Amino acid sequence: MSEDFATIVDAFIYAVKNTGDAKALIFEDKELTYHQYGKNATGIAAELASIGVKKGDRVAISAATSADVPQLIFGILTAGGQVVMINPLYTAREVEPLLDISEPKYIFCDSSAIEVGAALAAGKNIGLIDISQGLDSWLDTPENKLPIEFPADLPKAEDPALILFTGGTTGISKGVPHTHAEIIAAMEISDQTWPFEPESEIVLNVPPLFHIVGHYHGVYQTVYRRVAVMFLPRFHPDEVFEAFKNHPITVFIIGVATAYSALMKHPEFDKVDFSGVKYCAGGGAPLAVKTREEWESRTGVPALEGYGMTEGAPYCSNSFRKPGKDLSAGRILDGVELQIVDVETGNTELPTGESGEIRVRGPHVTKGYLNDKEATETAFRESWLYTGDIAYKDQDGFIFIVDRSKDMALVSGFNVFPREIDEVLIAHPKILEAAVVGIPDDYRGEIIKAYVVVRDGETLDEAGILDYCGDNLVKYKVPTVVEFLDALPKTPVGKIDKKQLKS
Repeated sequence: MSEDFATIVDAFIYAVKNTGDAKALIFEDKELTYHQYGKNATGIAAELASIGVKKGDRVAISAATSADVPQLIFGILTAGGQVVMINPLYTAREVEPLLDISEPKYIFCDSSAIEVGAALAAGKNIGLIDISQGLDSWLDTPENKLPIEFPADLPKAEDPALILFTGGTTGISKGVPHTHAEIIAAMEISDQTWPFEPESEIVLNVPPLFHIVGHYHGVYQTVYRRVAVMFLPRFHPDEVFEAFKNHPITVFIIGVATAYSALMKHPEFDKVDFSGVKYCAGGGAPLAVKTREEWESRTGVPALEGYGMTEGAPYCSNSFRKPGKDLSAGRILDGVELQIVDVETGNTELPTGESGEIRVRGPHVTKGYLNDKEATETAFRESWLYTGDIAYKDQDGFIFIVDRSKDMALVSGFNVFPREIDEVLIAHPKILEAAVVGIPDDYRGEIIKAYVVVRDGETLDEAGILDYCGDNLVKYKVPTVVEFLDALPKTPVGKIDKKQLKS
C-alpha cells in the first residue's frame, strides 16, 4: 500500500517494479514508461556514486523543464543525495547566494543555465555536470543497456531529500530543506487537496519544477500514484492547447492564477475540449472570484486552489472532496494544525471572525531554514511555523486569507490589506489584471496605488476606476493613484510581482 512507503524512493521503486509498462513521462515527442524511468534513474545514481556522491551529499539542478529533470531528481534521491533545485533563469547575482546556502557537491546545468553555472562552480569548488546536449550525453550509456539495480543502502525516512528556495519576493530567498518523511506526509495530504486516481491519470503540469507546486505534484505525486505526467518546456497558451489536442488530459496543474487569464484571453480558448478534465488546480496566489467563475462557466471544469507554502509543502488547507466558499482557502486538512493568532505575541488564538497571523504545524512542515539561524528563530517557534499570512476563520471553519502581513498598508492609521482591493478591481468587467500596493505619503503615512491592465478593446480612465472603487470600498481604501500598464510584472513562477511594483 502507498501509505506504507517510508520514502519517496520506496514509492518510485514500487512504481517501476509494479507498473513498469505504464506511461510515466511525456515531453514534446518523447514518452517514457516507468521501466525506462527506473533504468535511467538507477543509471544516474550509479554514475553519481562513481564520481563520489555519498549519502547526504547535495546535488543541485539548474535546468529548464524537460523529461530529464525528474529523472535527475530520482537519480540523486536513489543515490542517497539531497536534491537542490535552482531556477535556471536566475542571474549569477541571484544564484550565488543559493549556492552559498546549500553548498552542493555538484550542479547539473543545461544550455539555459550553463554559462552562469560554469562561472560560479569554478570559484566555489562545485563539480559542474554539463547536460546542454541532453541527459544521454552525460550518461553515455544506451538507455536499453542500463540495468535496473537499486542501491542496497537506500535513503531512510529521516534522511534529507530536498532543498527548495522561497520565492524571494519579500526579500532574499531562504533554503527550505525537507526530509523523505516530510515528502511522504505531503503526498498523503495531497490526496485530500488534488487527488490522483492510481494508475489512471494523465496529468498536465505547467508550473516549473524548481517551484513547490510543480515539483511536488508534477514529480512526486505522479510517482506516488503511478500516473503519467506531461511537462511543457514553458507556459504558453498555444502549447497548452496543443497538449489537450494530442493527449487525453485528466488533471491540469495550471499553477498560478495569472495563467487562467492568459489562457482565456487567447482567441482559440473556446475551441479547446476540456471535457475529460476532472479539475484544474493552482496555488501561490489567490484566484479572483470573477476569474474562477469565468473559467468554470467556459470550461465546465472546477478550478481548485490550495493554501500552502514552500515550508509547509505543499498545502495546509482546502480539500477537493468538500464544498468551498468564495474567497476562502478552504478548511484545515486532516493531519495539519492551523491556528489564527494575535500578531503582537503570536501566542493567543483568536476567536471566529478576527484577523491574525496563521501559524501551522504538521508532519509535512520543515523544521527550519538551511544555514539561517536568525530567520529560523523568527519563523519557527515552539514547533509552530509562523507564516506571515493574515487571515480569519468563519463559523464553519473556512479560512479567509486577508493578505501578507508584509503587504499591509497603514493609511491614516487604518490597516488596509491590498488583496481586498485587488479583488474589487478584478471584478470590473473592463479590467484584465490589477494589483495595488501601499506607497509612502507625507500626510497619511501611506496611500494606495493601483496598477491596472485594461482588457483588449476596452477603454477606462482613472476617474472611472476611482468612482467604481468608491462605490465598493470605504474611502480610505480607495486608491489615490492609478497607473495603467500593458502587463503586470511577474515573478519567475508567474505571480504578480508586487515587490517590483513598489520599487
